[in-house]
Amino acid sequence: MSVSAGPTQTKPTRLSTTSRIGDVLRQRIEAGEWPVGKRLPSEPDLARELEASRGSLRSALAALENEGLLQRRHGSGTYVAQPRQLVSSLHVNKSADQMISETGRTPGTSELAWRRLRASTDVCRHLNIPDGSEVFELFRVRTADGRPVTVSFDYVSTAVIPDQPALLGPSFYSFLADVCGVRIRYGVAELIPATADATIAAHLGTAQGALCLLLRQVDFDEGNKPISYSVEYHLADAFRFELLRSGPSASADATG
Repeated sequence: MSVSAGPTQTKPTRLSTTSRIGDVLRQRIEAGEWPVGKRLPSEPDLARELEASRGSLRSALAALENEGLLQRRHGSGTYVAQPRQLVSSLHVNKSADQMISETGRTPGTSELAWRRLRASTDVCRHLNIPDGSEVFELFRVRTADGRPVTVSFDYVSTAVIPDQPALLGPSFYSFLADVCGVRIRYGVAELIPATADATIAAHLGTAQGALCLLLRQVDFDEGNKPISYSVEYHLADAFRFELLRSGPSASADATG
């Protein structure tokens, strides 16, 4: 069986001067060199330090302002902005594209790859398959307005994927429903703080050790069978998750 990434797959391209400058400035901000509220050096000083033209620098600053990383104040300078967060409710099972779109940003995929491999013990346990089973791994880097914000790994048993070649398309859930004939009924997730290792940090364009929100989720079909296991690293300064809590219960009322 082969799975085509479809039109969302992109190939690496040589960075423009503006993109290179933007990446350098973004990394310095995310590394904490310039904290929130800090004024950046003047444009002449930055251009000299980065060995760039004023025009390229201004374009990079404008792009970072559009991303919400910087704020320009007329007559005062350019400051590091309070990051805008992507807010998602944990009691609704949403895709990354949905979470990003609902905040008015444009979702995208900068990296995408399928591979077949022997599953780890952790993956086998979550999918309830025998140790040593083979699975398909879907790797993606999701973006919001062009900025990488999520690295995800989705695992599904080879028994779920059809033998004939298939086109993935933009949605993993749609692929499962339309191509594999499997509809997800619900998911069970846990959300814990984590830090980005060197590999995750490189994909997110951030510093190693940057704070992330690690989401692990098992999705079940209508027969309560585990279908997919997802491991997602969300940049902590880009996302905020909300949890709906019912109650208080009668026992809580009784005890105060």
